[in-house]
Amino acid sequence: MAERVLPDGFLWGTAISSFQAEMGLGEPSDDTDWWAWVHDPTNVEVKRVSGDTPLKGPGFWELYEDDLRRAREELGCNSVRLSVDWGRVFPEPTTGVDVKVVRDARGNVVDVDLSRETMAELRRLTDMESIGRYREILASAKNNDLTPMVTLYHWPLPLWLHDPIACRDDLANAQARGWLDQGTIVEFAKYSALIADQMGDIIDLYATVNEARIVAEHGYLTERGEFPPGLNDPRLFIQCLKHLSMAHGVAYQQVKRWDKEKASPLGPATAGVVVVLQAFEPDDPKKPEDVAASRLVEYMFNEWNLNAVFHGDYDMNADMVIQPAEQHPWLVKGCDYIGVNYYTKWRVKSRGGDPLLDFMFAPGRGQLSDYGWENYPWGLRKVVDWAYKRYRRPIYVTENGVADAEDKLRTRYLTGHLEELQKAIELDGVPVKGYYHWTLTDSFEWSDGYKIHFGLYKVDPETKERTPTKAVQVFKAAASTNSLPPPTKNP
Repeated sequence: MAERVLPDGFLWGTAISSFQAEMGLGEPSDDTDWWAWVHDPTNVEVKRVSGDTPLKGPGFWELYEDDLRRAREELGCNSVRLSVDWGRVFPEPTTGVDVKVVRDARGNVVDVDLSRETMAELRRLTDMESIGRYREILASAKNNDLTPMVTLYHWPLPLWLHDPIACRDDLANAQARGWLDQGTIVEFAKYSALIADQMGDIIDLYATVNEARIVAEHGYLTERGEFPPGLNDPRLFIQCLKHLSMAHGVAYQQVKRWDKEKASPLGPATAGVVVVLQAFEPDDPKKPEDVAASRLVEYMFNEWNLNAVFHGDYDMNADMVIQPAEQHPWLVKGCDYIGVNYYTKWRVKSRGGDPLLDFMFAPGRGQLSDYGWENYPWGLRKVVDWAYKRYRRPIYVTENGVADAEDKLRTRYLTGHLEELQKAIELDGVPVKGYYHWTLTDSFEWSDGYKIHFGLYKVDPETKERTPTKAVQVFKAAASTNSLPPPTKNP
C-alpha cells in the first residue's frame, strides 16, 4: 500500500509561545499581567499557580538559532509558529497616542484609524531592541527555510493594560481591567498595526488571537481561578469573550492595512484566528441534563467565538438563540483561515443550577495524559470537519500534543492524530494547510509551571540542554517526506 501524501505546500512545524519559552536566559519579560500573576504570594499560597516562574524556562530568547536549526534539520519542519510578547514591545502605555476610534450606537469599537503620524508616535514608544530581536528570530527562521506563522496575542497583556491583582481583589475600583474594557481593543489595534508595519516584510502569515475561550474561561469561569484575574462570574466570561472576538477584527484590519510586502506565496498578509476546539459528549447520554449541559458547553466553548468572528453574532445571554439586538454584522472584518488547536475529548456532566457554572468534566477513560486527558485522535478529524463545513475557511492545525513526562504516549498520540488528519483531508475534503505540534521544547505551562511536559525535546532546567523524545523520529519521517506511512491496519 502506498504512502499517504499530504497536499503540496503543506506546512509542518511546532508551535512556540513567547512567554512560555523565551525566558530562562537573557532579558526577562517582567511587565505583564502573567508575570505579576505567577509571582503573587497569595496566588502561590492558595495554589492558583504552582510557584514556578518562567525564569527557569528553555531560554529561546537566546537559543533561538539552535532551536530553529533543530526544527529544520532534526524534525524536517518547513514552518514554525511563534508569538510576539506585547509587553516586550510596549512596556510603557500607548494610551496617550490619539487615534480615530469609530464606535457603533451601542459603544462597540467598529474601527481604529491610525495615520502615518500616529505610527511615528507609536515607534517612539516601542522597545526597538525587542523589535530587533524578533526580527533576528524571524530572519533565522527564513535562513532555515521555515515559514513563520506569527501570533500577535498569546495571553500576556502589558501590566499597564491589566493589573490582575487589583482586578482579583477589587474589580470595581481597578483601573487596568484588561479584556473587560474595550479600551484594550483599541490598544490591541495600535500594537497589531505596529507589528505589521515593523515586521511585515518578513511576516506573511498572522494569527491574531490565540484561544479566546481559554483566556475567558480560566480567567473568569473556574473555581480554582488559575488565570489572571482569577474571578468566577459567567457574565464576565461572556464579556471577555466578546471583546476578544472583537479584538480579532481590529487586528485583522490593521494587518491588512499596514503589511503590504510579500515575503512568501502566502503574502503579503494572510491573517486568521486560532481557537481551541474539543470533542464534547455527555457523560451519560441517557441523562437529559448531561445532554443539555454538553450541548451548552460545546456551544459556548467551540462555537460562540467563531460565530462572532464570522457572523457578528454575540449571544450575550448564552441561550443559543441570536436575537436582533445580538446581531452585529458590522463588527465582522474578515478571517482568512481558522487555526484549530485540538488536544482531547471532554465528557460533560451536569451538576444542576446555573448551566455555565454548574457543570463538570467527568474523568477521562482509557489512555490518559499527565493532565488526565484522553487520547482521542478521531476528535481531531471531527472538529476540523465541523469547522470547515460551518465556516468554509482553510484550516491550519495550530496546536496538537500530549502532556507526557515519561515519554510513554507521545509517539502513539502523534501517529494517531496525523492519521485522522490525513483522513479529514483525503476522505472528507477539508482543506487543511498545515500541522503544528505543541511544542518544540518543554516550557513554562502557565499556572502549572514545569510539571507538565509537552515538548518534542526535554530541557535540562540548568544547562538548557535539549534531549529528543521518541516522537522526534516519527515527526521527522512525516514532515521530511510530507507523507504518512501505510496504515498498519484497516481504518
